[in-house]
Amino acid sequence: MIRTNYLLSYRGWKKDKLVASNSLPKGLTLYELLIALALLMILILICLPFIIRLVAWIRLNIATFQLSQQWKFTRYDATGNGRTPTSLCIAQWNTGQIRYTRISGNNCETALHWESLVSGVDIDRNSSTLRTVAGVAGNGGTIYRVSWADTRGGMGGSWGQLGRLVLVAPGTPDKRCLVLFRVDGSWNIRQDGRC
Repeated sequence: MIRTNYLLSYRGWKKDKLVASNSLPKGLTLYELLIALALLMILILICLPFIIRLVAWIRLNIATFQLSQQWKFTRYDATGNGRTPTSLCIAQWNTGQIRYTRISGNNCETALHWESLVSGVDIDRNSSTLRTVAGVAGNGGTIYRVSWADTRGGMGGSWGQLGRLVLVAPGTPDKRCLVLFRVDGSWNIRQDGRC
């Protein structure tokens, strides 16, 4: 008998508990929702400049890495190939995209197969001192050329040009430079104030 009363009281308690839990309000009020959205918007506005700068910095570093690998492979290909240069041609097209190609010889104007660097990176024409290619004279054009060959500077020496190519990305004040600084074909990556 006691057992039956206990079960009935337990079942009744359970029903009362269910009724009580269903009567609680669910969700957020309109004011709570608006306050949460306002706080979220303030956090986004505070963090947005940092995110934009971070994305630009990452793009700049990826483009510098891609281009430096091409410089390395081009010099390696030129080593031991005699006096015919192997050239890396770099140009910023009208679309704003930087493209590059490797060719045998030094006539970048006739190159057909161009590859693209990561988007969102530009060549700083005012700070770049690497010679551009245009016809026989080799200056006044829009294609930057860096070439290596077996020269008096040694195997894989620079084929007649020294200078730097400066990369920038809108959204960050950082700069990256690829610098060809010796006749023996030595090159380096520099950044910011060392450009």
